[in-house]
Amino acid sequence: MEWHKLILYRDLLDDEVIGKSTRLLEMLREPGAAQAIARESLYFEIYSLLVRFSEEQQLPGDIWHNYLVGLLAGDENPFSLTGERGAGILPGLFQLVIHDMEIIRQAFALDWSAAARMAGLDVFPPLSSFQPGVGEPGFFGHNLQQLGTFLDLDNGPIMMAGQLAEFYDRRGCGLMNRYLAFRWEQGLQGIVKHDPVRLEDLVGYQYQKLIITANTEAFLEGKAGNNMLLYGDKGTGKSSMVKAMLNEYGDRGLRMIELRKNQLEQFPVVVRSICDRGLRFIIFIDDLSFEDFETEYRNIKASIEGGLEVRPANVLLYVTSNRRNLIKENWSERAADDVHGYDSRQEKLSLTDRFGITVTFPSPDQEHFLDIVETLARRQGVELDTEELRRRALQWERNYHGRSGRSAVQFINSLHIS
Repeated sequence: MEWHKLILYRDLLDDEVIGKSTRLLEMLREPGAAQAIARESLYFEIYSLLVRFSEEQQLPGDIWHNYLVGLLAGDENPFSLTGERGAGILPGLFQLVIHDMEIIRQAFALDWSAAARMAGLDVFPPLSSFQPGVGEPGFFGHNLQQLGTFLDLDNGPIMMAGQLAEFYDRRGCGLMNRYLAFRWEQGLQGIVKHDPVRLEDLVGYQYQKLIITANTEAFLEGKAGNNMLLYGDKGTGKSSMVKAMLNEYGDRGLRMIELRKNQLEQFPVVVRSICDRGLRFIIFIDDLSFEDFETEYRNIKASIEGGLEVRPANVLLYVTSNRRNLIKENWSERAADDVHGYDSRQEKLSLTDRFGITVTFPSPDQEHFLDIVETLARRQGVELDTEELRRRALQWERNYHGRSGRSAVQFINSLHIS
């Protein structure tokens, strides 16, 4: 193998499996230079790493091929990033890709059965017919299955390069085709298991769904889109509605980054880290509000709108809060009759004004609350007379957390354990 000649995909040289397989092949070329037990041990180390990868991603079939496909999908280089942005690949760059694909194509053709025999193994587990345990591939696993099926090794490096460019355009590269959701910890950190809630799981609030989905779809279609503030009473589904956007539109290139209140000073850094990517990002801040003495809101106010630096077209901010005005306002300020009091109020209101769309989530009235309860009960197979269900639901809301979607879910959950 000529891994050392890679140009664009040179980061593959740092991969543990690639390093071990290169060392094993070197040993096999000079059998006398290494003891048989060392060659056998290295073979099984490689096998173990390949099995672990295919098991983690729930990928059946040729575990060596699966692993190489994973390396191609996960590499961030000038070619894969250009493909992700959907930009045309310049001829010079395309020639470099073809060069690398010649080498990688040889790696796909590596005969591991022959390598095992050369290592002195009479009985060896085949790499081409692995079957993982019970489970379904996750987001990354599905992407690898798609690329593995899509990638035609028989048609040569030019076809491979074109197929990869198309894959990057639709699915992204690197972290972007591995994860849908991220948190910020001095850089993007992928969230392996994010909340799977979908719009169909959320009962009621049809008007709110319509507004939020319309804005999100316009954003994904390349239109401007608006930053959004979702505010209302606790437990009304504000956060779930935002998270549902990710599960509805992740396959269309939407990604979500969770930012905490104490990370607001990092907001401009987060935006700069994704502004040149080819996908669309919602930065999600949950349950945001400020006391009158807190000034962190100034870190994002200019970044949202009004600063000299233009907000990238591929980034929107979705915020949830229990407050319509995110910053606490005192009656004493309203009573102030001097110009400074007026200025103080305007300063506090200016943050909310930066959101193009504000969506209100009121607590449900009694009939709406009971409708949520009845819908959830049907979905979960609760066998209870309708009148009894309604009676117990009203008793629950009086005794516990009032009327809300969250309270309805908690009530239905209580029926399964009572």
